[in-house]
Amino acid sequence: MSLQQKRRVAERKTLCDDPLRYLIACCLGVAFATASHAQQKTPNKAVNPAAAVFGSNCAVCHGSDGRGGERAPNIATKREIVNLSDAQLTAILNKGVLASGMPPFSYLGDEKIKQLVEYLRELQGVGGSGQMQLPGDPAEGEKIFFAEGSCSNCHMIHGKGGFLGEDLSTYARGRSSAALRTAIIHPPGSPGDADHIVDIQTTDGNSYSGLIRSRDNFNIVLQSNNGAYHSVVRDRIQKMSISSQPLMPQDYATKLDEKKINDLISYLLKSSGSDKPIAKNEEDRK
Repeated sequence: MSLQQKRRVAERKTLCDDPLRYLIACCLGVAFATASHAQQKTPNKAVNPAAAVFGSNCAVCHGSDGRGGERAPNIATKREIVNLSDAQLTAILNKGVLASGMPPFSYLGDEKIKQLVEYLRELQGVGGSGQMQLPGDPAEGEKIFFAEGSCSNCHMIHGKGGFLGEDLSTYARGRSSAALRTAIIHPPGSPGDADHIVDIQTTDGNSYSGLIRSRDNFNIVLQSNNGAYHSVVRDRIQKMSISSQPLMPQDYATKLDEKKINDLISYLLKSSGSDKPIAKNEEDRK
């Protein structure tokens, strides 16, 4: 038996004589083998450096998707944030917003600050280049908005359209194509009769139709399709009926095919300016 073999036998005997040392040695051996196997099996994945910087500095307060958390507001779809220039966002990151509890991040350096701004633009749905790719034809989408889709009966874009629904002039700003598709095909509901047309007939023979904008123990205020407001005294209401269908149609998935949905999404994006680059500095905003 060689000298090296004799040493190995001696080491094994020592370990067997000490159960604790033997157990530790076994555990270390298994751990090393498992780690080596995992390293061989797991492919190297490229890590987005901007996402990593955001995750370690911003996500804890603003959420991993930038849509807000318990400590900080939504910075992904809030229009006041989306409409800021890159220069303004950079200044905010460097100086912080001390009044609201946001600390300055100037210590990260210019390169990481730049990465944060670029990644925030991606979360805002305008991509790292600041420009959203349109999935369809906005010209055709405009026709659908004002005709076949009847969207303009309730919604307005740049001063043209109805009054009952939300003004969609800048609605798509900061929203992705997927988010717009979901809002069209699976619109969120509102509690009670908030988004249902209400018809009222009064004891003096007048009739009113529209959405309830406010109410108290004495009056109900309706807004009609032409934008006019009507305050109706409750004691004078002879009959009031609420439409079973919400204001936002629920059948666009079957009423409009995929191409038309894409065209409509493109019109909303173009109308909000999402097809144009985000301003890089103050001069670009003028």
